[in-house]
Amino acid sequence: MIKTAITKKLALAAFGFAITGSAYCATYVYISNIEDADITAYELTAGASPHLTSVGRFPAGKFVMPMAVTPDNKNLYASVRSKPFSLYMYQIDQANGQLKWTGAIPLPDSMVSVSTDKTGKWLLATSFGGHNNSVNQIQANGYVNPVPAEAFPSGGKNPHAIVFDQSNKFVYVPQLGTDEIKIHTFNASQAKPLSETASSVALQKQQGPRHIVISADNKFAYVITEMTGEVIVFSRDIKTGALTQIQAVSSLPSDSKLVPGRPRPPTGSPEATAFDDSNMIFCAEIKLTPNGKFLYTSERTKSTLSGFEVDTQTGKVKYLFTTPTEEMPRGFNVDPSGQFLVATGQKSDKVSLYSINQSSGEIALIERVPGGKGANWVTFVKTK
Repeated sequence: MIKTAITKKLALAAFGFAITGSAYCATYVYISNIEDADITAYELTAGASPHLTSVGRFPAGKFVMPMAVTPDNKNLYASVRSKPFSLYMYQIDQANGQLKWTGAIPLPDSMVSVSTDKTGKWLLATSFGGHNNSVNQIQANGYVNPVPAEAFPSGGKNPHAIVFDQSNKFVYVPQLGTDEIKIHTFNASQAKPLSETASSVALQKQQGPRHIVISADNKFAYVITEMTGEVIVFSRDIKTGALTQIQAVSSLPSDSKLVPGRPRPPTGSPEATAFDDSNMIFCAEIKLTPNGKFLYTSERTKSTLSGFEVDTQTGKVKYLFTTPTEEMPRGFNVDPSGQFLVATGQKSDKVSLYSINQSSGEIALIERVPGGKGANWVTFVKTK
């Protein structure tokens, strides 16, 4: 019954957006929308007049949030964080970017982050509220085995991301609630590839490490702290995966009046009703350009994006600017060419497309196009 209903919705959603013709190299953007319970898709065209063209809207579950794509760009997975917690699976049409729903499997909890490894054989997920990690095998056809190969406690509190390094040998899990980053070893050839034991790197109390990105050369890691709004720069030991902090830089402008945030109480609780975060730092996302020259972060209270120049030799960053963007920018991303940035707002029904100046790192708004409600996660796919 569920599969039939969703299949019908997908057919209706895709009607009128089909693009005929053979497959060609294209860049697609997928954005998950919490309130609309769907995924909006666009084709990003470059050239003289860059533009986001709607490909369609594809049903998902209520509170659909993080997404991940297989390395071959043929399958997309989305974590639905409302009960029953589940992973929605889609095939990506290489010719037109449309999503074909292929089923849903249960997840052990409300998973706040999902990632696929570089072999395309494994999907990892972590839960903010349940404080646990899970590992599922991806079959050759892209379908994810519903029985986890592994499921175990995260070893910290409130993990918020689960990210592979470039060698596929290490996995980093920032623990927002315990101000640390767990470092797991990973071996894709084993039946249980993710080590349950992990080393840990401590941050300062109440920084709240949220998301992490690894440089393309695998030498550096960059973390955005949710509650203090800092970019923490680490050098990486490529052999052991160990992190050594080398810099901490504020992502806020010097005249910012925001104060450090603190952990938010559960939604719907009496504490949440009285919780005033109107003047608290509330950072969210962090991304690098593919060439590693520029880094960007988002802050939700003032709805801004900040940019940094990166010294690719030392890994250190230099603050460049802060600019307004869509309201409550939980999610944004940089396209695979490094020429464009797409930003959404959880309290906005628009999507912003920016150009990235290849010399200065400055971003310039190109256009705003209609989006969904509760937009929060931006994923790029480049077909070949």
